[in-house]
Amino acid sequence: MLERGAAMPQDISFYLPFQGSINPGAGRARIHHLDWVRRYGLVVGEAALRRYQGWQVTDLAAYAYPEAAGGDLDLVTDAVCIGFPLDDLFDGPLGRQPERVAQLVTELAAIPYRAPGTPPALDAPIARAYADVWRRSVVGMSPAWRARAAANLGRFFRAYVREARNRAKGVVLDEAAYVRLRRQAVGTAPCFDLIERAGHFEVPAGVFWSHEVRLLTRCAGDVVFLCNDVHSAEREEAQGDPHNLVLIRQRARGCTREEAVRQVTRLATSRARVFAALAARLPELCERLGVDARGQADLDRYVAGLRNWMVGNQRWGVVTTRYGGTPQATEPPRPAAPTPAGGAGSLP
Repeated sequence: MLERGAAMPQDISFYLPFQGSINPGAGRARIHHLDWVRRYGLVVGEAALRRYQGWQVTDLAAYAYPEAAGGDLDLVTDAVCIGFPLDDLFDGPLGRQPERVAQLVTELAAIPYRAPGTPPALDAPIARAYADVWRRSVVGMSPAWRARAAANLGRFFRAYVREARNRAKGVVLDEAAYVRLRRQAVGTAPCFDLIERAGHFEVPAGVFWSHEVRLLTRCAGDVVFLCNDVHSAEREEAQGDPHNLVLIRQRARGCTREEAVRQVTRLATSRARVFAALAARLPELCERLGVDARGQADLDRYVAGLRNWMVGNQRWGVVTTRYGGTPQATEPPRPAAPTPAGGAGSLP
């Protein structure tokens, strides 16, 4: 989940007024994850594995979940990093074949609605890996959390079909349409669900679904995708991929690349400020909704997790070689033959 890469300048400064740290178990989780991707055939060949290691993708999870430990850290590392092999599947010709993409993502979206541990109907490495991640994700979580997480995964997977259709048809996206799609395609919602899973808690439903917390979550997701779009603009441009806000602004407003980057950077700043202002008002929200002390503590942990994600994504984004390299070779899925079993403006 959560990625797009290329050779944009990586020293661009984003205003993110949050503290971050890295998980002390990052090294052990890295070893686990590299073994896991080998076992599931997600990265094929030693050269591809070395390139994958160079991207430091496991550090993204270590920044995003600094307090996760043991099997919980292994889970979130695999769940976050699996998005990179998934995204790479659509960087080539497959990403312009919406029917084949739909076959694959329909199977992926079905995984959370089967009994955990059920083998996927599609015999492809990415499907088997997602089935394993889901099996571990649901342990100890309530039916309500499972339903929410399943729906978020489904929306994330389906966004790949819409992107494939846009590429195939040469669609020229306007900003509003792009932002609606990008909020699903970036994959932050499934990753944010894992904040609770990694910490073995759940935010009370009444406060989680409040307008304030939903907007807080949206702001965090926007910061992630805006930062990623700045780093990834040249890769999307080279691939003829229209899904990047820097490129959309440059075309629609007739401005330079440098100015488009400044505009998108300012948008990220504005969303971070809204997030900070909303977070400061959460005690008042809890009092109004009658949330007990435990519920308030769980909400605080969730908000801290969103902060970790914003600052961690940016810390990782400025050092990874993913943004300067070419896509790795991954074993392709086989969907055709499944085997049964502010001058910057504001966001819309």
